[in-house]
Amino acid sequence: MKFCLTDAGMCEIAPLPYKLYCNKKNNHIERILEKVRSGVEIIVEHVERHKVVYRIGAMTLVMLIGLDVTAFAADSSIDENAGKLYHKLIGIGKWIVLMKGAFDTISHTVQGDFVAARKAGLAYMLVYVILLGLPWAFDQIEGLFEEMT
Repeated sequence: MKFCLTDAGMCEIAPLPYKLYCNKKNNHIERILEKVRSGVEIIVEHVERHKVVYRIGAMTLVMLIGLDVTAFAADSSIDENAGKLYHKLIGIGKWIVLMKGAFDTISHTVQGDFVAARKAGLAYMLVYVILLGLPWAFDQIEGLFEEMT
């Protein structure tokens, strides 16, 4: 008596002569598993190559889902609406930067790569400082153009 895997992944008793039956079924299943493995490898390689694009898309999606678009449509001043939008984005971005920065820094530290942990922490801190410094920079640029006219 011989047990073999079927196409559905179930065990069954192979009829006599079981050698031909089992080898045929098991080879078929192994070919299917090899195709699945190669497909998964292709997907993983693709995501690794394009992870920046996926991160930007995910952050954009999170920001768009978290925004109340109607709050910005009917108000009178563009600057007021832009300020509200900016503060909402800072509120969301602050948590994204905090969580992702903490995760990367901790994961590098656990792996024992303290240089990469320091670089990751400083990079996320720099991103947050830039986000907070944008209104000041835009005000400086606006003042420069107002002085020219």
